[in-house]
Amino acid sequence: MTDRLFEKDPYIREFGAEVRACEEKNGKYLILLDRTAFFPEGGGQPGDRGRIGDAVILDTHEKGDEVWHYADRPLTVGNQVQCELDWEFRFSNMQNHAGEHIVSGLIHRQYGYDNVGFHMGSEAVTLDINGELTVEQVKAIEVEANRAIEENIPIRITIPEKSVLAAMEYRSKKELEGDVRIVEVPGYDRCACCGTHPLRTGEIRMIKILAVQNYKGGVRISMLAGNRAMEDYRNKHESVVEISHLLSAKTGEVTEAVERLLKEIGDLKFTMVQMKRDMMAMKASNQQICGEALCVLENDFKGNDLREYANLLSERVPRILALSDGGGEQLRYVLIDQKGQARALGQEMQKLFASRGGGNDQMIQGTLKGEWEAIKGWFESHE
Repeated sequence: MTDRLFEKDPYIREFGAEVRACEEKNGKYLILLDRTAFFPEGGGQPGDRGRIGDAVILDTHEKGDEVWHYADRPLTVGNQVQCELDWEFRFSNMQNHAGEHIVSGLIHRQYGYDNVGFHMGSEAVTLDINGELTVEQVKAIEVEANRAIEENIPIRITIPEKSVLAAMEYRSKKELEGDVRIVEVPGYDRCACCGTHPLRTGEIRMIKILAVQNYKGGVRISMLAGNRAMEDYRNKHESVVEISHLLSAKTGEVTEAVERLLKEIGDLKFTMVQMKRDMMAMKASNQQICGEALCVLENDFKGNDLREYANLLSERVPRILALSDGGGEQLRYVLIDQKGQARALGQEMQKLFASRGGGNDQMIQGTLKGEWEAIKGWFESHE
């Protein structure tokens, strides 16, 4: 059994310990100590990181009563080692975990919904709530959650006697056996939890809801608390300031400025499409045509432009093969035959120019390989 120092004092950053075991697994080394302040992954909270002796600890997990540390190098069993947590990472997890308790507790108290999923990710903390909430309701929860921070309430951690626990109301995602650790933010939440938390709510600093989306009959709330919430705000504020400079707009008017810009871009795109169609129509009307078959190469045409140009030309000539650069040795093609021979011509192209594609008797399109002059000569001389 590992002596869990984090349960006695979550603020321990450095400690000494003895290496009890070291095992190699998939290129990493699993280290077992006689005691540890490293919190093992559990309850939605990530495992701690840091250093044990010369080894960098990348993660921490629990196996039964033991806490195993995932290291980048082996350590000698029996050695005494000095250990140090990545405190910035740990304290951020403490802030976010306590923030999640307050938000989940308020939702449960006001709406009766439960938090059925909790995860601390690299981008945000997510809460899966088994009931529907509007954005306005979640915003109101955020205001109340930050009021708990202003009040700087002591966060209580107890392991009640079974008789006391049986009479106690508390949140829990599953049935628990043995000693149950209760984390309480008086007036806001009481929950069974194995994680680490600050001593007072004031240390959380702030709680910010980032997004609310429908999820499995309820909602998924994305949030951040503490230093991560402050950093998120700082980054977003810097982005808004930069955008306001680029648009020559006040920071409070950025949304309206972006909407105007998007409308202008949309209008320009519409104008460009019209101009392009006019250009293609003019180009098609000026195309020299001799006979009933025409092969053209137009490398400037992208996307659906080639097909649109072929349609315009087909108004003047019964059979048209329009080509454009397809990348590498390939050419894109659109073949239109008003006499209904398109697929038959496609079969010949497959033999002669390794063409691929599909369509119907009037039109086929795809890719082929070959020299432009050879393709043109074959197509325009074809009966």
